Amino acid sequence: MKKIIFLLSSLLLLTSVSMKAQDIGQIISGSTADAGKYLSKYLEPFGKAEILNMGRGWTNTARVHKFLGLDITVGAELAIVPPEKQTFVFNNSDYSTFKLSSGASSATVQTFLGDKTSQGLSVSTTVQGHNVSYNFNTPSGIGEDMKKFLPNPVVPLPIAQVGIGLFKHTELKVRYFPKTTFGNNGNGTQVGVFGAAIQHEFTNYLPFLGKAPILHISALAGYNSVNVVYGIPNSTISGVNQRTELNITAMTFQAIASLKLLMLEIYYSPGYITGKSDASLKGSYTINYKDQGTGATFSNTVVDPVALNYTNSGVSNTFGVRLNLFFLKVFADYTFAQYNTAGAGVALSIR
Repeated sequence: MKKIIFLLSSLLLLTSVSMKAQDIGQIISGSTADAGKYLSKYLEPFGKAEILNMGRGWTNTARVHKFLGLDITVGAELAIVPPEKQTFVFNNSDYSTFKLSSGASSATVQTFLGDKTSQGLSVSTTVQGHNVSYNFNTPSGIGEDMKKFLPNPVVPLPIAQVGIGLFKHTELKVRYFPKTTFGNNGNGTQVGVFGAAIQHEFTNYLPFLGKAPILHISALAGYNSVNVVYGIPNSTISGVNQRTELNITAMTFQAIASLKLLMLEIYYSPGYITGKSDASLKGSYTINYKDQGTGATFSNTVVDPVALNYTNSGVSNTFGVRLNLFFLKVFADYTFAQYNTAGAGVALSIR
């Protein structure tokens, strides 16, 4: 379990605000409003896709466990980032301190799930009464590396949960890991996970289903949250208590229908997912500047410079198949939604 959660933390951080320290310094050395606006668009596909990921993977059958029946499920959700979400349009008019170095008024730039191309930006601003200007390249994406193996880049989320049968026709599912720090020297990664869902089966309430005992129907409501705090190691920007914080919460409401045919089970789940994702750059950051008129050098310290907030919601439709091998269940599904998702996993189930 600990290895699974550690993988979760690594994926969340590596695909979010754990950018190269020099890129962070270049972006936040403009106005904090411009830095927040740019990074919000740059990380938007990750933030919104992970919300939808967290609302998925709760179930792979409409059947619930009998009293104290148990299953342990391990799987993964891969939200597929479509081409239109891999870039965004940078408009000079949207920023007060950033402009395109090429002289163009707008250009297409990469999100974090885009490719490795970049555009030159020039910065002109006033800091502590000093006029400063400089140039830097926009951050590139990691999507190009993923495309070597996949048709489109993905946002991954590992899943680990336990389900237990309660009172008649009702099952509780739990995702939990206490806040734990991995790593040393004050730059460790702290991860906490909590999620719970209730699934209730309606099959026995519907007399017409008695004529088709292989068909089962149920409904599920779930909540999931992940908190990650990451101490930034080897930062080239001096400061105190530098870290990134990521908080994602999601709620889901689903109907589930499954058809059991001997060892094979087919399931369909329409649903609705809603949630929010908050990513922040915390701590103090001391940035060095040079006055363009006098050539004098000076420094400026900013505290908690970036706070990003995303919300996302939408309808989803999941189609899946499960192979029942006695106590072992192997499943795979595909969800059609704002970000389509491929999911797969295994479960050890005792009914």
